[in-house]
Amino acid sequence: MNALAAAVVAFVALAVPSAVAAESQTGRKACGVTIQVKDHGKYVVNQYFLDAMKFVPGTVTIKSGCDLTFEFAAPNDNDPHSLSLIKRSDVPRTNKQMEKCKVCKQIKADHVGDPTEPAGPHNPIVHWVVNVGKPGLDVPGDSLSIFESKSKGAPPGHSKVTVPVSAAAGTTLYYICGMHPWMQGKIIVA
Repeated sequence: MNALAAAVVAFVALAVPSAVAAESQTGRKACGVTIQVKDHGKYVVNQYFLDAMKFVPGTVTIKSGCDLTFEFAAPNDNDPHSLSLIKRSDVPRTNKQMEKCKVCKQIKADHVGDPTEPAGPHNPIVHWVVNVGKPGLDVPGDSLSIFESKSKGAPPGHSKVTVPVSAAAGTTLYYICGMHPWMQGKIIVA
């Protein structure tokens, strides 16, 4: 065996146990995905304002048991958003369904102090993570929320939340933002 081959074998022999030890210390698989909220507005004076809020990516594939991180794409973003699992049949498709979003009312009620008012500095998010099923994301009703208030004296917010995806492999989870129901996506659990 030449010196280069011996060095490669020695490196692999040292690296594999280290990776296994690191994984067993955390108790989690070394995996995960991030879904970000991107917000870009365009103004045309006396004509319209286009608010291009969206999830990026809208569809993700993740292994069961791996972590999903939900966060703002830019450090100055601060609008309240949720990543809320809903039944596929409840995903709003039309303008009317989005304007009168039935599941959005429940999502909002699960997260904010006063569900009759918009989330914001005077109506803080009191539940950042809502679990209906087992811990993690696995069933409709599970929901994550982010919001970073820039108002003086407002309660502290969260610009990022990370939870495991606990749904079984082969499951597809549909999600929307409970505050902006045109923001939609799906999580494919592998």
